[in-house]
Amino acid sequence: MHYTAGVDQPADILSAAAPGASTPPASRWPRVLDPLPVSVALALVFTAAGLVELLTRDAVSAGYREDGPLLITLTVASALSLALLWWSPLVSLCVSLGLLCAQSIIGYEFTQAALWAVVVASFATVAFDHWRRAVAAGFLAVPGVVVLVLTVPSLSWQRALGAWASLSLVWVIAVVIRVYRGSIERAERRAALFAADREARAREAVAAERSRLARELHDSVGHALNVVVLHAGAAQRVIATKPELAHEALGSIEAAGRQALADIERMLGILRAPDDGVGLNAAPTLGQLESLCEQVRDAGLPVALSVEGKARALPASLDLTAYRIVQESLTNTLKHAGKTHAVVKVRYEEDALAIEVVDDGCGVPAGLAGGGRGLVGMGERVATFRGELEAGARAEGGFAVRARLPLQKEGT
Repeated sequence: MHYTAGVDQPADILSAAAPGASTPPASRWPRVLDPLPVSVALALVFTAAGLVELLTRDAVSAGYREDGPLLITLTVASALSLALLWWSPLVSLCVSLGLLCAQSIIGYEFTQAALWAVVVASFATVAFDHWRRAVAAGFLAVPGVVVLVLTVPSLSWQRALGAWASLSLVWVIAVVIRVYRGSIERAERRAALFAADREARAREAVAAERSRLARELHDSVGHALNVVVLHAGAAQRVIATKPELAHEALGSIEAAGRQALADIERMLGILRAPDDGVGLNAAPTLGQLESLCEQVRDAGLPVALSVEGKARALPASLDLTAYRIVQESLTNTLKHAGKTHAVVKVRYEEDALAIEVVDDGCGVPAGLAGGGRGLVGMGERVATFRGELEAGARAEGGFAVRARLPLQKEGT
C-alpha cells in the first residue's frame, strides 16, 4: 500500500463569512459585530438611504429614463442584498452587481445606494470570504464594470477611470485587512500548536512519574508483605515453645504493616491527583499523523505525508514513540526553519519502522545546533527500542530527522 497526502497551502483562515469555513473564536468579537446583525443593519441603512436619494434627487440627466417604480424596486433589492453578507459575501456581490447593471441596461440613472451596495459587497468578499471566492469576485467585477461603461450615456473616460481607481482602492484596503488578519490567525494557530506540544510533554512527564511511583509502590508493598508472611510463619512455628520469639515476630509484622500502610497512603495521595489528560485521553498513534500534519499546515507549514508498506499493529509504546518523533520534528521545523516545506515519510519494512522528516528551510536551527532538548528526548525514545536516529543539516539545504525502530517480524 502506498498513500501520499499532497502538499497544500495552509487553509485560508480569513473565510469566516463563508459557509463551512473556519470561524474565529467567538470570544474575540463583541456580539454586535456578529455577521448576521451587521448584514441586516447594512441592508436596512442602505434601503433607507436609497429611498431618500430617490425622493430628493433632481431631475434625471439627458439620455436617462425617468425614475419610476421599477427603479425603486431595483434600488431596494440592491440594498436588501446586503442581508446575504452573513451567509455568503460573494452571493451578495453577484446579486447587487446584477441589479446595478440592470438599472443601467434598462436606461435608468443608477442610484448611489445601489452602487455603494456593490462596493460594500466587494469589500466584504475580498476581506472576509474564502480566498477562492475573493478571486472569483475579481473576475466578476470586470464584466460588471464593462457593462456599466457601455450602457451609461456620455460617460467620459476620466469618470470611468476615476470610478475604477476608487473601486481598486477599496479592494487594496480589503486585501491589506485580509493579510493582516491572516498573520494574526496564523500566529494564534502556531501558539496553540506550541501550547498543545508543551501540554503533551507535561502530560507525558506526569504519566512517567506516576508510573515510577506505581513501581515503587509495588516494590515497597511487596517487600512488606514478604516480611509479614515470613514473620507470621516463624511466629506460628515457635508460638508454643518460644513465645518471646513469637512476640518479636509479631512486633516485626506490626512495624512492616504500618510502614506499608504509610507508603500506600503517601503514594495514593499522588496517584489520585486530578489529571483528566492522563486519565481520559488516549495516547496518540501513527493513525493520527494526518490530523497532526493538518494542524501544522493550518499553522503555516506546508507538509506532505507519505505512508509506504503494509501497515501493521504496533506495540503501544512504539506507536507513541513514532508519533512523537514526527511531532517533535515538525515542531522544530515550525520554530526554527523559517519559510519552508516539510515532507514526512513513514515506511513499514519487514523488520523495522523507518521515519523521515525533511524540510528545505534555513539549515541547522540555532536552537538545535548544540543538541536541543527535543533531539535528546528523541534519542532517548529511539534508544529504548535499540533503534537508530540521525538528525542534522542536509547538504542541499534544510534539516532532516531519520529514525529506524526495529520491529518483530510478522509470524515470529
